[in-house]
Amino acid sequence: MISPDPSAVPAAAAPAEPIPQPTKHFPPMPLSWRIGLLAVVAALGWLAFVTKGVLGPRGQAGFGILCFLALAAAFSKNLRAVSPKTFLWGVALQFALALAVTQVDAVRQAFEWVGGGIKALIAASDKGAEFVFGDLAKVGGPTPDPFGAVIGGPGAMTADQRQIGAKPFVFAFKALPPIIFVSAFFSVLYYFGVLQFLVKLFARLMMYLMGTSGAETLSVSANVFMGQTEAPLIVKPFVPRMTESELLTLMASGMAHISGGMMAVYISYGADPASILCTCVMACPCSLYLSKLLLPELAHPVTAGDATIRVEQTAVNPIDAAATGIKDGLFLALNVAAMLIGFLAFIALFDAIIGVFSPDLSLKKIFGWAFSPVAFLMGVPTEEANTVGQLLGTKLAANEHVAYLDLKAIKASGVITDRSHKLAVYALTGFANFASIGIQLGGIGAMAPERRKDLARLGLKALFVGFLVTLINAAVAGLLLGTN
Repeated sequence: MISPDPSAVPAAAAPAEPIPQPTKHFPPMPLSWRIGLLAVVAALGWLAFVTKGVLGPRGQAGFGILCFLALAAAFSKNLRAVSPKTFLWGVALQFALALAVTQVDAVRQAFEWVGGGIKALIAASDKGAEFVFGDLAKVGGPTPDPFGAVIGGPGAMTADQRQIGAKPFVFAFKALPPIIFVSAFFSVLYYFGVLQFLVKLFARLMMYLMGTSGAETLSVSANVFMGQTEAPLIVKPFVPRMTESELLTLMASGMAHISGGMMAVYISYGADPASILCTCVMACPCSLYLSKLLLPELAHPVTAGDATIRVEQTAVNPIDAAATGIKDGLFLALNVAAMLIGFLAFIALFDAIIGVFSPDLSLKKIFGWAFSPVAFLMGVPTEEANTVGQLLGTKLAANEHVAYLDLKAIKASGVITDRSHKLAVYALTGFANFASIGIQLGGIGAMAPERRKDLARLGLKALFVGFLVTLINAAVAGLLLGTN
């Protein structure tokens, strides 16, 4: 049972106890199983393609779910050790959440109501930004993609728009301020224990049904609201003694979610609020069961069946909490800006290098070719799979923010349908990119310096799981959403 203590107990130093060692032993997973599973992936992908005219986009997504699960199973450390309870209940919870949001009007309206609240936060942050930056924080007219000229996407300002005086979308003054305000708002909610209550509520359900440990389940639940280095603070005292399976879950869940501040930014770009909220909640059970599929739990976790939230409460009152949140939000906003400058510059550099050998070739085209089969298996129509595939590749190689900027421009140009746009939102909503490995090594590694080698060794596995979680979420949505 999870302790009801919300946050007041200071974080105690972890007792000097050894890391739990494996208590269960299974025969090694045969190589023939892995080869067989990869053959299943290829066969299912081929069946999805040849039957697309009969089964349609929903059929594609159904095959896609099976493909993605079989791919994860093929790279499992040992399928014999996977807990059927964890896997089956995780899949059931994921589908139940998706069904509730896509098929039950009351639930969807509730998610849209929450999304409306986030839009209200964005509108409030605009007031502060307009006071500080004046007209630079206002968008008067079309909202072009400020990076269209750099990455070749549609949506850059035309000469006609400049002539009529349309104010461009100035990213630094329009997209970054909501991060600061939403961070402050969440800090106040955290001070009053609201977030801790919601985290414990969801964690209690998943712990009971899936049989996962308290520490990993609490951190996974916290990722709905917090970023990949903030959520583990909920269980900071337990991180040094986590099993490798728990550490993988901790890292993979961070990559499968986004923070509350980034959620607000992407909604401000025109992303469907219900889709973003739904995929963030669906990612909780999915990241748990996929992590346990890839690296099954063989030891007895310290927090098996029990976890107490121990967080150092440094704020003395709500005003202090808001000020701390503003400071943290500023750091995050600057980090986002720096990441965009760096990664967009790299994309432009790679395109320039590629252009020397082939003027018609670009990094985006390569991403489209490589990831269009993945987009197709999410339930995206064949004619739009290349476009969505480009977004998936951009997210993985650069980050989801760059991909969302592209998606914003693509939506404005009408290149993809509303269904494909929603599926792209499901697939892009996560921190699964190569830079996140370094971010987690720095953030989580600071909580448990003695586990840095384990974190580094698990980094690529966590990236694989986190990316796969978002793809499965999108495929589940593709199976349930209408085809229009």
